[in-house]
Order: sequence, then C-alpha cells, then structure tokens
Amino acid sequence: MILCLDCGNTRIKIGLFEGNELKKSLSIKTDRTRSSDEYAISFSSLIKQEVTGAIISSVVPLLTDTIFYALKTAFNVNALVVSKKLKTKLPIKTDNPVEVGSELIAGAIGARLSTPLPFIVADLGTATKLYVIDKNGAFIGAIITAGMEVSLKALVQNTSQLLETPIEAPSRIIGKNTKDSIQSGIVYGQAYMVSEFARRIEKELGYELNRVLTGGFADRIKDEIVCYNYDPYLVLRGLNYIYQINSSGDFYAK
Repeated sequence: MILCLDCGNTRIKIGLFEGNELKKSLSIKTDRTRSSDEYAISFSSLIKQEVTGAIISSVVPLLTDTIFYALKTAFNVNALVVSKKLKTKLPIKTDNPVEVGSELIAGAIGARLSTPLPFIVADLGTATKLYVIDKNGAFIGAIITAGMEVSLKALVQNTSQLLETPIEAPSRIIGKNTKDSIQSGIVYGQAYMVSEFARRIEKELGYELNRVLTGGFADRIKDEIVCYNYDPYLVLRGLNYIYQINSSGDFYAK
C-alpha cells in the first residue's frame, strides 16, 4: 500500500491507498520538537499494513526531513517529497510557479480527479486558501488569508475583555452573549467570505466555477457555505496520484 502524508502546521493527515482506493485515513498533531525516531514509533503503532511506498507534502520545512527518515525507519521506504522535481501534470500559470505550495498542488490535482473544469478549491486550515483551476486545467492563482483558529487567537490576544471560545457555529447570527457573538463572527464570517470570494472570482473570470471545500476546519462550517462540495480527502488523493505518475504503476494515466 502507498502511504500519503500531508504535513500541515497543525495536523499531519495520513492516507493509506491500495491502487486509487483510500483504505485508511487518520491524523496526528504536528509537533516540531519530535525526533524522526519518535515519529517512526507513532507511525508503526498506527499503521499495521505493509507499506510499499510513500509520498510527503509539507508546509513545515523543519519537519520534512524528520518525517522522511521516520518513514524510512518505520517502513523501509524512501518517500517522494512533492517539489518541482516531480511530475504533476498540472500547468501552473502564476508569476512564480515555484512559490505555489505543495499542498495546493496536491489539492488541485485531487479535485481534478473528481471535479469538472473549471473549479475553485477552498482549503480551510491554519490558513484559509482558495485557489483556481481554469477552463484549460491550469492553476492560475490563489487567495490566502488567516484561518479561523488564527483569527480567533489574534482577536482574543489583542482584545482585553474577550475570551477564547470553541470554533463552532452558534444557533443564530446575532449573538446574545459574548461567546455566541465571537463564534458568529469567526464561523459565519469565514463561511460568507469563502462564498463571496467564489462569486467575485467568477465575475473576474467571466464564467462559473465548480466549488470544492476541504481542510481541517471545513467540516465545522460546511453546512453554512453555499454551493461547495465537501471533500476531506482531496489532498491525500492528489498525493496518491502524484506518487503513481512518478512511479511505474501509473494506473491514473489518461
């Protein structure tokens, strides 16, 4: 089986694939202080299946080598690391394609496997990222802003009388107390921002886009976002695709 790891700032998402089928998914907390041996022990305890290959997407450069060697120790595999050196079959039409993060590339490819062109992906994690794949299948740009948790922490840290509260949708827009008021602003504010960005992007491009929602915080507000299809495994499927087209078993080739 192929092990796909999406290393984010908050969580490391893990997917185990047999062919193009996701057999198992889980996540662990991102911890920059852990050694490769400590990660290897965690991986070995969580994954009992035979691993024949692996691929890593990482937005935490400090951890990339750590995870690479952890997989080598745990499963005796040399993981691929998503970079400009790997084939992706994704044209990138931005000012500097090298700047485009590996998780955006994997997410765009994952969405392309199931979503008709053109489309927009909204990835709600530590940062909220929206990126656009045009009618020709090219990655043409992105929007990046603070995610809900970052926004909440900034609000609490810089406002004396506000307290941290769980990130969940309150029962009504108009908060009747401080907790509900904060939750409304953070949760509904994010939901409406994502919906409005899609409308503005369509206006700028002059055509409609299919819409895909993913990311660690997406499940908390998916019911509040209009016209997006929720897919929590987008990046993992994209990583599996990239692994396959960079190895001998390109069963996805079209």
